Amino acid sequence: MSPKNLRSGILRAVTAAVVLLALCGPPAANAQPPKQKGISYTSWWHGEYSKPDADLSLSHLRETGAEWISLVVTQYQETLASTTISATDNTATDADLIHAIETAHGLGLQVMLKPHVDLSNDPTHWRGEIGQGFTAAQWDAWFSSYRAFLNHYALLAGTHGVEQFCVGTELSGTEAHTSEWRAAIAGVREVYDGPITYASNWGDETGLAWWDAVDFIGVDAYYPLAEGADPTLEELKAAWEPYVALLGDLAESWDKTILFTEIGYRSIDGTASHPWDWQTGGAIDLQEQADAYQAVFESVFDQPWFAGIFWWDWGTDPFVGGACDDGYTPHDKPAEDVLRAGYGAPPRVPPVAPPPDYKTVLPVYTDGLETGWEDGSWGGTIDLDAVSPVYRGTRSISATLDSWGALALYHDAFDSSPYGWLEFAIREADAGQRLRVAASDEHGEELRALPLCVEPGEWTRIRVRLSDLNAEARLIGGGAFINYGDEPAAFWVDEIRWVSAGWSLYLPVVLRMDE
Repeated sequence: MSPKNLRSGILRAVTAAVVLLALCGPPAANAQPPKQKGISYTSWWHGEYSKPDADLSLSHLRETGAEWISLVVTQYQETLASTTISATDNTATDADLIHAIETAHGLGLQVMLKPHVDLSNDPTHWRGEIGQGFTAAQWDAWFSSYRAFLNHYALLAGTHGVEQFCVGTELSGTEAHTSEWRAAIAGVREVYDGPITYASNWGDETGLAWWDAVDFIGVDAYYPLAEGADPTLEELKAAWEPYVALLGDLAESWDKTILFTEIGYRSIDGTASHPWDWQTGGAIDLQEQADAYQAVFESVFDQPWFAGIFWWDWGTDPFVGGACDDGYTPHDKPAEDVLRAGYGAPPRVPPVAPPPDYKTVLPVYTDGLETGWEDGSWGGTIDLDAVSPVYRGTRSISATLDSWGALALYHDAFDSSPYGWLEFAIREADAGQRLRVAASDEHGEELRALPLCVEPGEWTRIRVRLSDLNAEARLIGGGAFINYGDEPAAFWVDEIRWVSAGWSLYLPVVLRMDE
């Protein structure tokens, strides 16, 4: 080819490349990745992530429109002064984590593995204070243990296709040790090649000197948004304005996007004023929780520096939540409606109750225990012949249960196939009690315990679907009312019976029955 023809060919090639770029637009590297629509998926006991109920709960989580989970696993050091981190019975096993990862992936969810460190025997301190008073030797020992802990889970994440990894959570007292953290992160990158973040506690996010070592700036964003209870949505949005400005400046200074590695609100009065507080009591307030969710979506979610969010939290029990729950979960609350709308999912479907069929009934208690039933209660005081209050007739059962005590009624094993419901009337003495109802198999083993939600001080008739008790079409040995709370629970029960169902479309929740 002559020099002239060569130059002509090069020119045509360059021109074609320019035209192609013009047609294709800017490079894909400039495109904003989709925001992570996440929920924190939590357990603090070995074995729970592997249970069938956990799989059901995870499928409910997916129905909210979430596309990510933050899978939490916690190991422990005994006290603030300890330098050894290890697993306990409260720690999910590797097999549990692998099961949760594979189940999440099967549902189309992406996973961020998020290891936590907590204190197992030091209730007056928390993880953010770890390192107080450490000597140089203690710091070396602690970081050595922490790196081993971290690398174990990073390797598991890499082996099982976890899409993102969090190298730490709210370890505020350790964050000034920049070189140690850089070494820990470098160690993670040797065994895990996905994006990583660190979950700083709110208020500490601007003080880290090593944000350049991770891919996302992570913030557990429990910012106070009000001074009292019942702020309006507009007040909550206004309270977000200085935090939005602060976070925008932080993202710009490090040239990184920001991920809310945790944020959440309990369904109680005042949750927006102290969203980090998981212990303080208060009246249930479903609307304040929902408004706080709405304020986040309207104030933060569409910010250009915002990478996504992991709401706190969603547990392994598919029946936790609802109108009587004061915890962080949005499940079966108005906050779930806000979450679904924000994540682009369909709204919840209102429940429809099937009728019972009283042609087939197995009575348990009617003015006394029916023939074949025996009292096997524990951990409390039981009166099977209480004369007041009574729902109907002349007698009821009065029970005052210690924590984890139970009113338990047993029978020779019977086939539950003819029945669809367990039905009873109950009256609780006080608000805030954490009673659950359960069925037991022919060996006396509890099948599933469902939370009860009733107005204290008045009788409420309840019908519970046997399939929700995991008691459908199997041999049953009885049932129990169990106090899951830390304080004693007082209540009365009357007219307990197993009842057949009139048709097969069942509601998967505990039903309050109209009179």
